[in-house]
Amino acid sequence: MKFQSDILSACSGLLFAVGLLVGWGLLAGSLPPLSPSATAEVVASFYQQNEVRIQFGLGVTLASMAFLVPFGSALAAQIRRMEGERAVLANAQLGCAILTAGVVTMGMTLFAIASFRPERNIEITYLLNDMAWIAFTMPVSGIMVWMLVTGIAIVSDRSAPAVFPRWSGYFCFLGATLTAPGFPVALFKSGPFAWNGLLAFWVALVTAFAWIIIMSVLIIRAVKQEAEALG
Repeated sequence: MKFQSDILSACSGLLFAVGLLVGWGLLAGSLPPLSPSATAEVVASFYQQNEVRIQFGLGVTLASMAFLVPFGSALAAQIRRMEGERAVLANAQLGCAILTAGVVTMGMTLFAIASFRPERNIEITYLLNDMAWIAFTMPVSGIMVWMLVTGIAIVSDRSAPAVFPRWSGYFCFLGATLTAPGFPVALFKSGPFAWNGLLAFWVALVTAFAWIIIMSVLIIRAVKQEAEALG
């Protein structure tokens, strides 16, 4: 039962990723993103013409947000195997998982508020849209530190056999680097560092998705190996 819970928790990361992609990205029509340089009229028109679609999609998305926490718990359990009793890194990454879930939830909630009264003054909708996109793309410190902490735990692991393959630790470091371009989005309305830009949005988003999927698979594999070792 213990290992079944670990596997289900690892799969929670996949549920979060699917909920975000399908709910926010496809149903709510956020992929591709609205441009930061779009006019208030264009932005207001998007919310007015897609009111129900946006609200339904964001409802699906928000239902999936908390799944990051059990995913982080499953990852913490494996990092504790690496660290032993003083599981500082395991606790740190779990805190980052909670922080990341909170940041994404805040961004999704602001999108929902922007769509709640599409008949309001278009300048207010314009402001809420800015707040939603910046709140979603700019506060990347949570997931960046999450990846860094996980990477440090993996490359420091002296278990035999290793809990996770060493290459996954370096992938964590790469992922942390590729999510960092989100920090300057408030400075740009176009280009790679804008909220719809190549680096700040597309590369960071794909990296985050890839990291969650890869770590989910590796956690499941590690849990199965642990169960076999214990008989």
